[in-house]
This record gives sequence, C-alpha cells and structure tokens, in this order.
Amino acid sequence: MSKRKTIYSALPIVAAAYGEKFGVKISIGGDTASTDGKSINLPSIPEGYPYMDAVWGYLAHEAAHVRFTDFNTSRRPGLHSTLVNILEDCRIEREMIKIYPGTAQTLNEVARYMAQAGHYEHVSDNEHPAQILLAFSLYWLQSQVVGQDVLNSYLDTARAALENVFPKGVVVRLNALLRKVMNTQSTHEISVLADEIIAMLKDEENKEQQSQSDNQSQGDNQSQSDNQSQSDNQSQGDNQSQGDNQSQGDNQSQGDNQSQSDNQSQGDNQSQGDNQSQGDNQSQSDQQKLRDVITKTLSAGDDDMLKDAHKSLKSDFEQFAVVNGEDSYTSVRTAVPAPKDNGKELLTSVKSSSAKIRNQLYGLVQASQRTGSRNKRSGKRLDTNSLYRVMNGDTRVFRTPADKQRPNTAVHILVDMSSSMNIQSTGSSKYMYEVARESALSLALALEPIQGVNPAVTYFMGGNREPVYSVVKHGENVVNQAGKFMLGPKGSTPMAEAIWYAAFELSKVREERKMIIVITDGAPNNEKSCKNVIDLCESSGVEMIGIGINVPFINRFFSNNILINDVNDLKKTLFKLMEKSLISPAA
Repeated sequence: MSKRKTIYSALPIVAAAYGEKFGVKISIGGDTASTDGKSINLPSIPEGYPYMDAVWGYLAHEAAHVRFTDFNTSRRPGLHSTLVNILEDCRIEREMIKIYPGTAQTLNEVARYMAQAGHYEHVSDNEHPAQILLAFSLYWLQSQVVGQDVLNSYLDTARAALENVFPKGVVVRLNALLRKVMNTQSTHEISVLADEIIAMLKDEENKEQQSQSDNQSQGDNQSQSDNQSQSDNQSQGDNQSQGDNQSQGDNQSQGDNQSQSDNQSQGDNQSQGDNQSQGDNQSQSDQQKLRDVITKTLSAGDDDMLKDAHKSLKSDFEQFAVVNGEDSYTSVRTAVPAPKDNGKELLTSVKSSSAKIRNQLYGLVQASQRTGSRNKRSGKRLDTNSLYRVMNGDTRVFRTPADKQRPNTAVHILVDMSSSMNIQSTGSSKYMYEVARESALSLALALEPIQGVNPAVTYFMGGNREPVYSVVKHGENVVNQAGKFMLGPKGSTPMAEAIWYAAFELSKVREERKMIIVITDGAPNNEKSCKNVIDLCESSGVEMIGIGINVPFINRFFSNNILINDVNDLKKTLFKLMEKSLISPAA
C-alpha cells in the first residue's frame, strides 16, 4: 500500500504531528493559508497534491514564525518593512534548524519548489535598485546562512547587478551588515539591523553628494586658474607688441614670430582647460547617477519592492484547494481533559459485566497463547512418540516449542455523549448515555489486564471548538481514571472529528495492530466526512467496530458492527467481533 494513501500520511494527521512537535496550533479547512501569530491554517489540500514536501516546508517556516517572531515589533512601510521580513525569515529558520535539524530538508524543499515555480527571480541591472539590493540580501542570507544551495545561481546574478549599479561603498558595507544576522536574538534586533542598513545607505548617499560638491569646487578653481593664465599670456603679448613697434625694421620679423608663439601658447592652454572641464563633467555625472540610485532605493514604494515568494506559495496552495480541495478533511483537535468526579459507584455497577467480558476475552487470548509444539528435522529434544516416522523416511522427530501469539493491539474507544444520548434506552431503565459510559468502562477494564492490549477512551460531544474529551489515554490506568467517565451528554455529534483524533493518537503508540470502537446512537454531524475518514482508516489497516445503542443506523458506517440496548448485551455479541483482532497475527 502506498504510504500516501494511509490515514497516517493524510494532511490532518501529519499537520497535527507537526503542531505537536513544534508546539504550535495547526488547523485544516477552507481555502486560505494564513498565520495570525498564534496558529497556522492550511487549506484543505487533497492528498493527491504533487508538492506535499512544499506544504511541510511551509508549515515548518510558519511554525518558526509562531515560535520566534514578535509580531508586535514595529515596522515602517517601504524599505524597512521588507528588509525586516527578509532578515527575520533567515533568523527564524536558523533557529528552527538548531532545535529541529530535520527541518533543514523540508525548508530546502520549499525553496526548491519556489525556484521551480518562478517565485524566486533573477535580477538584472535594469531592475529598480531597491529590488536589486533586496534580492541580493535575500539570496545571500538564504543560500549562505540558511544553506539553501538552490539559490546560489540567483545570488550570482544579484551580486553582479549590485556591483554594477551601486557604489562600491554600499556593496562592501552591505555584505558586512548582512553577516550580523547570525548573531541576532530577536525580532527587535532584526528591526534595528534593518535601520542600520538604511542608515548606511543614507551615509553613502551623503558621501556621493559631498564628493560631487568637491569635484564641482575643484572644477571651478581649475577654470579660474585657466582664465588667469590666459590673461597673463595676453599681457605678455601686448608688451611684446609695444617693444616691436619701437624696434627697427629688422626686428619687425622677430616681433611677428614672438607674437605667433604667444598665440600658440594661449591656444594650447585653452585646449587643456576644455579637456579638464569635460573630464570633470563626466565624473560629476557618474556621481550623480550613483547618488540617484541610493535615493531611489531609500524612497522606494511597495510596488518597487521584491516580490514575496512565500505569499506566492500560499496563493498556490489556495488555488489548488479551491479547485481540488478535500472537503472531508478536518483539523485534528486537541482533547479537553474530562473533569474527574467520584467514579466508585460506576465501577461497582460495571464490575459484574466487566468481569464476564474480561473472562471471555482473556480466555480467548490465553488459548491462542497456550504453548504448543511442532516437529522439526533437527533439535535437542527427541520426540519419542514420533520415532515411527523414520520408518517412512520422515526425519522430523525433534520437538520444538511453538511460537506464542500476543494480541499486540491498541484499542481506542470513542463514546458518543451528544444530547441525543439523553434518552431512555429501549428495554432498559437506563438512559442511552449511561449504557454507553458503562459499556466503555466495562470494555476498558476487560481489555487492560490482557498483555499486549493498550486501551484508551475518549468522549465526543459539544461543538466544533471542543469536540473531544479525553477520559483515558493510552497507557493510563483505567481504574484511576474512572471518575472521568461521569461526564454527561451535551451538544451535537462530531464523530468525524473524534475518529481523526483517535487515528492520530493511534499513530503514536507502539502496537502494530490498531482498532477504533465507536459507541453511538445515531447520525454524525457530517455523514460524508465521517464515511470518508472511516474508509481511510479501514484501507490503512485500522480495524473499525461500531456499537449501536437502540438504533441500527450504525450499519451505514461500520461493516463490522453490533447493536445493544444494555451493557449486558456486550458479552453476547462482542466476543466474535474481538476474536480476530486479538488473536490473529498483525498484518
């Protein structure tokens, strides 16, 4: 049988196991994936969903938020809020892996799924600078700190874009600041670190502005120097010309040559000044661009931010649940401890019936465990009564003890304590809920002494919030819990929720064989959900037995069923139902 088709691999059971392991509340239902800071809700994804590893990874991630994130820590809209989300995701996943190393694999799987689904994206130089900075931060933290190697290629492209677009100072300082995530201990420290990154960007923005101003001032000084040089050359030329006018004719040619030389020097100086001015303008333009990149990053709005991959993952779950959702799935509830009253009178009233049932079942088990023997061809003890076989060539004349069979069965008894049980039972002076509680206690007392049998008792009643009440847990002493059997009837009949709970409890016991016995008077709240979970249990090897009180409605749900009006009817009918479960080898 495929593991995916068993009750123990169904979403409600695995989700309940995750919740119990991580110490968070997980509910199943509807078409919404959400976390409110205290609990996690999963939509009713059917067991045929092809990406269940991503579901488990999502649960681990959200459970980490519930355990480690302070949702009251303030976050400013824009860059600060998005940075906090990215930094905090890394911190809480690292904390989760420290406590539960196995979650590293499921978190890696959810990252792999989001990469394949396109929820992680490569960034280029043309993206909004805020997206480039955030992408680098996300991919660096998740690949280098959390260890999600699937994001290495995304980090490479993000790093190239960051180095091409941002000033070198931002690149160097951002790398250093991101490493500080590894030493943070709280959401508040993460928020402070996000502020440090923003402060670093503002500091680098001021540096670019100052550098631009310095270059502008240097350019003005250079221009003034060039103008002074031109004026000096002009004055020298004028003086030379005056001397030429006073010279004789032979010196006229010399004055003309000197004037030509002066004009050439003036032209050279003018050309050098133009080139210098062009270089200064180019440098100022580059600095303005770098400054603008930082300014755009700091002022980025929500539409400029990097897409949240986890929101896209939730959307995938929700869309699949809307189209293919399993409406028979329900959350595995946490049982409410039944209040303890004085159960001495109840113990006395069931003493006789319990003893008769116990003697029947115990005798059945003892007979199956009685030591026998068989003959083999080798051994240490010769069976003298079988020596005649040698004459016929049969050498099986050595006696060997036969293996004993033990029940090795966990039995979970579910008792209907809905308001409809508060009616007098047919042919009896007792109410149906009294017949049900006496039957449950008699069964538990009869099964407990049998070696290899592990009974538990749970009442189901009330509403959706608290549908199950624990009376006896697996491994507890039945007599010591007798006072809890006194709980009276109320509310409706949440039978499906009770069966899911019993299946979850059975998933945690060591016994190979599992059995659920349901004692009820009639119809559950949701017949479809009840029928589906019973079918799933039976197909998974969980034996289902229905005990109906007064009405034969029980046969609509349980193929293996009996009908009783009084606890004394149990000893007449239960024997045949339990025979196979207690003595046949486990499947």
